[in-house]
Parts: sequence; structure tokens; C-alpha cells
Amino acid sequence: MRRSILFAIFVSLTVIAAGQSDSPEALYDRGIDAITGVGPSENDVQGVDYFRRSAERGYGPAQIALAYYYETGSVVASNPVEAVNLYRKAAQQGDPLAGWLAGRHYYLGNGVPRDLDAAQKWLKLSADQNNPFGAYYLGRLMADRDFTKAPKLYKIAADQGLPQAQYFYAKALKDGRGIAQDRLEAYVWYSVAADAGYVAANSDLGELNTYLTVEQISQAKVKAHDLEQVVIRAVTARGCSGWVGEFDEFPTTPPPKLQRYCH
Repeated sequence: MRRSILFAIFVSLTVIAAGQSDSPEALYDRGIDAITGVGPSENDVQGVDYFRRSAERGYGPAQIALAYYYETGSVVASNPVEAVNLYRKAAQQGDPLAGWLAGRHYYLGNGVPRDLDAAQKWLKLSADQNNPFGAYYLGRLMADRDFTKAPKLYKIAADQGLPQAQYFYAKALKDGRGIAQDRLEAYVWYSVAADAGYVAANSDLGELNTYLTVEQISQAKVKAHDLEQVVIRAVTARGCSGWVGEFDEFPTTPPPKLQRYCH
């Protein structure tokens, strides 16, 4: 009996100690709990403090979360340079989310001077891991540097449900740029992008109506409907979705509440 009581006390103390761990991972988890309201109350300031303590110990997910606040200027003062530094540190650990976020800043010139070589380096790190956002951004960059490589990159992202990538993949097919021209297949992907809410695709669909027969258009619509079931499931299953700016032509940074689904 006494042994059982001592064992129970030991287990309880172990659980408490684990909950109070100051490991980088534990600090990050506490930060997530704080910003999502798990526990006593929602507290963004406390959450950022946990992220900072974890990031200082080199934990990549915390570096990305902290960078978000510096990038957006929420909770802490805006500091785009520090945001890029943190994204780059996390990317150096091989994180695909950090890769496309660092690459995005260099590609667009946000917070740092525009540097396409640096952008390509970080975006490739992300794209090589089949990250859809990294592949899409790298496709946009390569469209001007080596257009033969852009369609393959768009396809990686299009297959995972990014309407921006579906649109630019369709455009490559329509124009025969970097890929064999295929107006029927272009119609399919334009339809998928348009159904996802990417309005720019509608004018391209109208243009293709003059090249395709009624029967071809009907076939393309059926194929697009079947394809949508696949790409929609890919987006939903991953969970890296649901923030303002996700479907912009140049997607914005996901908030820390969603970042754990985006690595």
C-alpha cells in the first residue's frame, strides 16, 4: 500500500515537472496555449514572451511564431528586419514553412532589399520538400529566370489546392510556355481555380471558349469537377488553411495558431 502511494506521488510530481519544463518545445507549447486561450485565459503578450524564450534557445517553430509578430507589428513593435532574421534562422534548420517565408521577403523586398538569389535559395529549400507555397513562389520567380522550370513547380502547388498555382499552371498550358500547349487541360485548371474563387481565371475561360468545341468544354468541366474532389481534400486534410491573405496572388504569412499545420 505504501509503495503504491509513493509511486502515485512520484507520477504526480513527474507530470507537474513536465508541465513546468523550460525546454524550448515546452515553452513553445505554452506560447500556443496562451494565444489560443487554453488554460486560465487568452494572453497574447504572455504567448509572445514564451515564443521569445523558446526562440532564443534555437527552436525553429518558436522563431517563426515570433517573427510573425515582428512582421505584422501586432503585440510587439514592427521590426521587418528581425522578422527576416528569425525566418532565416528557422529555415537554416530545414523548416519548409520558414523557407518560403524567408524567400517571400527576399522575393518581394519586404523588410529587406529585393534579392532574387537569396529568394531562390530559401524557396528551393521549401519547394524541395513539396511545400505548396514554396513551390508556387519559386515558380513565380523561375518564370522570369528559367521559364521551363515554372510549370512543374506550379503543378506541385496546384495539386495541393492553391488556386493561385492552378491559375498560373493553366496559363502556362494555354500559352505553351515551358510546357506543351494544351488548351483543353488549361480549361480544366482554369475551371478549378475559378471555382475556388480565383476570379482572374474567368476571363481566361472566356478566351478559351473561342478555341474549344462545345464537346471539349463539356469534357473539361467534367474533368475539373472530378479533379476538385482531390485537390480540395488535400487542402482540408492538411489544416494549413484559413487566414486572411492565404489566397492573395502572393500569399501572406499564416498566424502562429495555424503554423503548426504548415511545417
